[in-house]
Amino acid sequence: MATRRTAFLTAALFAALAGQSWSAPPPAAELRDATIAVGYESKNRCPDLIQADVQEPSAALIVLVVGPSGVPSQPSLKSPSGSETLDAAALSCVMKLRFLPAVRAGEGSAMASWQEIAWKWGRGHFAQTAPPGGAAVAAATVPVAGAAAAPAAVHSGPGGAEVRVCADDSGKLTQDPAITRSSGDVALDEAALRIARAGAPYYRPAGAAAVSGCAQLAIRFETK
Repeated sequence: MATRRTAFLTAALFAALAGQSWSAPPPAAELRDATIAVGYESKNRCPDLIQADVQEPSAALIVLVVGPSGVPSQPSLKSPSGSETLDAAALSCVMKLRFLPAVRAGEGSAMASWQEIAWKWGRGHFAQTAPPGGAAVAAATVPVAGAAAAPAAVHSGPGGAEVRVCADDSGKLTQDPAITRSSGDVALDEAALRIARAGAPYYRPAGAAAVSGCAQLAIRFETK
């Protein structure tokens, strides 16, 4: 009778743990690097995104629970990219994938675990707004001090746009880039914004690793 009662209580405990709701990893929780399962490649399910290093400052870093069967749940943003659009796309992407579950030491059985994965924009994202006939892009940066509000956008002329970007001392965007001089074409302006978001870690004066601030990017699309 005692053995049967112990088995029942053990089963009840595992059921309770399996059904608990994890809204965020506990402070002492081990975060594993997520590995995407074969057959669920992100290039097919999230063509706009590519996986990035979890230490990359401009990437959207997502934490999630991976169940014993590899099914993800409860994704949340651990470290924002500086782009709300990229952050939202990264959160949506992980739910379309399956991952390799953690394995319980000494038993070899799969178990639920907290994992993390980082994302950034890929070529598929930029190709959506590329100008007809292909486009080569030239960008120049002019550092400016502080992070004052961006001026209202004015017209720059066909094929060109100016974008204002602001980054902190680690190179991470502190706010979403903004058009300060429009090309006059909505699609080209959006493409310029995507380019600005993708290059955030490099918007820093050479040799000034501890300086933060903003820069104006002049982006002109070269068409045939």
